[in-house]
Amino acid sequence: MYEDVLNTLYSLPHPMPWPRLRDTVRLSYRAHFQLDGGSDIRHRMWFEHADRDLHTVFNALVDLGAVKRDRGMADPVFLDVELADAGDQLPVDMPPELAELIGVAGVAAESKERALARREELTSGPVELIRLTALGTRAVRQRLLTYGRDAPVVGELAEAPAAGLLGVLAEDYDQDAARAELAGWISARGDRNAALRQLAEAVRTMVFRTRAQAMLDVLFAALPDGEGELLLRSLRGDAVLAPLSLTSLVHRELLSLEDMTDAEHLLVLAESLLQLMELAGGRDGAEEVLRAQGSEARDAVAAALESMHPDRAGLEELRKLATRALRTPVARLNRAPKRRRGAGNSGRKRDR
Repeated sequence: MYEDVLNTLYSLPHPMPWPRLRDTVRLSYRAHFQLDGGSDIRHRMWFEHADRDLHTVFNALVDLGAVKRDRGMADPVFLDVELADAGDQLPVDMPPELAELIGVAGVAAESKERALARREELTSGPVELIRLTALGTRAVRQRLLTYGRDAPVVGELAEAPAAGLLGVLAEDYDQDAARAELAGWISARGDRNAALRQLAEAVRTMVFRTRAQAMLDVLFAALPDGEGELLLRSLRGDAVLAPLSLTSLVHRELLSLEDMTDAEHLLVLAESLLQLMELAGGRDGAEEVLRAQGSEARDAVAAALESMHPDRAGLEELRKLATRALRTPVARLNRAPKRRRGAGNSGRKRDR
């Protein structure tokens, strides 16, 4: 139990407010001891004992210099999840506290009231904030490494190759830690523009489309505000990276469909299909996905094959998969559906 609490503190970029930590532990107690039955008074007694035990542990850790406690306002990140809309499809046996803790829509009115009360607790004034000290961080990291767990520390990737850096940032780092790690990596190379070119080249040479997309996305997120968007826009005309940069810009709503050329539309379509094929889990899975879409997939594949996407081998494999899945002759897939806009519009932005 307490190891999980320390792991949580280790993973957070901000001090954790006591109300959030308290409710996380209460949820764990409820699941472990099956507290679904019994009176509310008895549950309250259990939780009060758990709160006291947790405070006792933290008092000892503070005395040892492993934990620091302050008072202040909770970081907004802890407020965003209180009433976030996570959809209405909940397991029927989900404990109300779990639904309340993750803030899903569609929970019982009473649970929502408690979630609102907790949000009020976090926003009405300073609360106790708990974080690991440098000593505590080092101790938790050493324990995680002993058990074979990933435990990244900002600064340890300063000498990593560009591809390795982006891969680890995408898999193991939160956004704040990724920003700090990337800033240190770039600083260690002196020439910022040269460092950015190395990072872009690492994305360019990645053969797996979904992996390359993740690397570019984490680079965007880890660069200082505004710089990531500038990078994506600068790659919009890159023969190799354009499909990835356009996909990122569209998904982040930084580029509207009206501001894209016909050629760019085809690039994004082809990129989405190629990534979908990778995510489908092999040839059989990809064919099943295409077969489920029927004529829509046939038209999309035909259009993608007309694109200037640089992954020609990937498009050829896509055509073969579609031919088998949709029982469509290859020659028909070579012909994209006729476009309904004016014939002279190809390659230009749409009229507004």
